[in-house]
This record gives sequence, C-alpha cells and structure tokens, in this order.
Amino acid sequence: MKIEGERVFLTPITYDDCEDYIRWRNSDLIKSRFIYRKDLTVEDQRNWIKNMVETGKVAQFIIWDKNDNKKIGSVYLQKIDQDKKDGEFGILIGEVDYLNGGRGSEAARLINRYGFEELGLKKIYLRVLASNDRAIHTYEKVGFRPEKDGAKKYIEIDGVDTEVLFMSVENAE
Repeated sequence: MKIEGERVFLTPITYDDCEDYIRWRNSDLIKSRFIYRKDLTVEDQRNWIKNMVETGKVAQFIIWDKNDNKKIGSVYLQKIDQDKKDGEFGILIGEVDYLNGGRGSEAARLINRYGFEELGLKKIYLRVLASNDRAIHTYEKVGFRPEKDGAKKYIEIDGVDTEVLFMSVENAE
C-alpha cells in the first residue's frame, strides 16, 4: 500500500524501518517535543510493530519525500477505538532538512483522510505541548482545533508540570 500526496507519500512501517525510526525518535530535538521522552530501542520498535501495528491497533506509516525518494519521518494513528470511532494522531519529521516546506502538513492530511475514509473514524485527536507553536500552527492548518472541554491540562514531564493542549478534527462527511 502507498498513500500518495503531491510532495510526500506514505508507506506502512516495516521492520526494515526500525533503525531509522529509532534514530529519529531518540534525537534530542524530537524528544524535546514529545510528551513521552524515554529512549527507545530497535527491539522496542520491533515489538511495537508486532504487537500494535500488525494487530491493527495502530496504523503507522513512513513519510517519504517524493523529490528525493528519501524517508523523512513517520505518522501514525494509535489508540484506535472502533466503538467510539476515534484515534490519536502523532507525527515526527526526523530529517531536520525537511522540517519546512509543508511536508508534515501534507502527511497529516493524508493520514487523517486514511483514518476517516479507510478506518471509518469520526474523530482524530492529539496531544501537543502548549509551548510547541510550530506544531500547533501545523495542526490548525490541517483542521485540528482545541477541544471544547479540557483543551489544556498539565502533566508531569521529566519532573516538571507541563501544559499540554488537546486538539481534534472531526470527519466532515
């Protein structure tokens, strides 16, 4: 399966992607923008694919830059609940040279469309550090809005109470 966009395309994550994903995920830049900051191992990622992706609990894709045919990051829907018809969005652009130019926005649009059209979700939500203005701007660009109830909460990250914004987008069928 390949999900095509104008500048990027998405392919399902495989075991061959684990080393790239872990290199991105464990970088200081990425960890500083994530809520969960523990270093992961390649074995952790392999287990994630086996227990979560292959069982359908998570839809995770590798983001490729079309121009360079290069892996640049990952996007996923996790905590997929078919009863409530919702799931949690997450993204990382691991190749810093590709952080600008709208590739993350395009990947977000593609995974949201996949979630709504292929998985039948009605709502996709996310959590983002309230201090991550770049991410919030990107999420707003692709339709995410702050949740009406409890849009902001504080959670402990590395021993510090940190403000987290809850956002969602609903299927406009």
